[in-house]
Amino acid sequence: MCGPPRWRNKAHVETSDIHRIFVRAPNWVGDMVMATGALARIRSGFPEAQIVCGMRPYLQPLVSNSPYFDDVLSMPKESGWGAVSSFVSQVAAVRSGRFDLAIVLPNSQITGWVVRLAGVRWRLGYQQGRPGTMNLGLRAEVNRGLLARRIGPRRVPTPMPEYYDALLDVINLPPTPVGARLHTSDAERSGVSEYLANHGIDPQGELVLLNAGASFGPSKLWVAERWVELARHYQSNGMIPIFLSGPNETSMVRAIAAAAGVHGMTDPVRSLGMLKALFERARLLVSTDTGPRHLGVWMDVPTVCLMGPNDRRYTDYALDRQIVIQKDLECVPCQRKECPLGTRQCMLDITVAEVVEAGERMMVQAVRNPSSSS
Repeated sequence: MCGPPRWRNKAHVETSDIHRIFVRAPNWVGDMVMATGALARIRSGFPEAQIVCGMRPYLQPLVSNSPYFDDVLSMPKESGWGAVSSFVSQVAAVRSGRFDLAIVLPNSQITGWVVRLAGVRWRLGYQQGRPGTMNLGLRAEVNRGLLARRIGPRRVPTPMPEYYDALLDVINLPPTPVGARLHTSDAERSGVSEYLANHGIDPQGELVLLNAGASFGPSKLWVAERWVELARHYQSNGMIPIFLSGPNETSMVRAIAAAAGVHGMTDPVRSLGMLKALFERARLLVSTDTGPRHLGVWMDVPTVCLMGPNDRRYTDYALDRQIVIQKDLECVPCQRKECPLGTRQCMLDITVAEVVEAGERMMVQAVRNPSSSS
């Protein structure tokens, strides 16, 4: 059954009655970055409320120094019996907060049941797949039925910032304030300056950040030799290419950076807080479709995204600040972690020349139209 979102607002919520708010943040770097506008909108709509944000521990440096909430509750992911203990602890922590309103941005059953069992009076969130947990919210437009073969996304894809905005529309919050963004501290900036100096990198040079990894799976990866060629291109043109790395990508990134003769941030991997400060200095970002891509967009870095198997409708936003290169193939998007055809043609068809050209366009555009904060 398809159709527009169906609203389920069982009661009118008076803003003046909301004094304590629990916001359950998304679990992934990219989704967390794309939720920045939603966090800013919640704060703007409830300027006097005490807002506590629940999130994965590794995401906390990403939103450090944020004015959009007052405190953080750690929501770690555990496995086995540890998951049961973690769930019970999360319910207890939220219950002790005595929140008037919970805004749940992820769609999982667990995040819904945490706030339901914690006894939060008003619970706002998407309702598919977790009946009985949300008493405010909506149902997204359905793309396929529950019992249908798993072909294509279950909901009609929309950019995640719009997806979160539609949820906040249910309680009639004012629009996202102009200038909503991630915030960087002086300590994080000093840390980057020290890091660059220790590795002999000119802090005044033109930094090109290259993000070759993809924790989602190998289907998103570009050809290693092309990353090497791209890095050498920028180096030969007087720029300073630096390869970024996630915790599970160090071996791959170390090998690519060594082959290109450029720096890779692998030993150790830098925190998300430090990456924010690094992005403030960057002239260009070239990235696979992963979290750093979104970080670049929100930090106003001209960005080129190499998009392979994923459905770009989830992330087609702020297209004035990024170019998304994706090939129009019959198998795209498949949304698979590994290429079902064994070819990875969607990534192989992306050439170094077109990435270079897209980067040139973005850098020229940034000079012509310098933006303020996102």
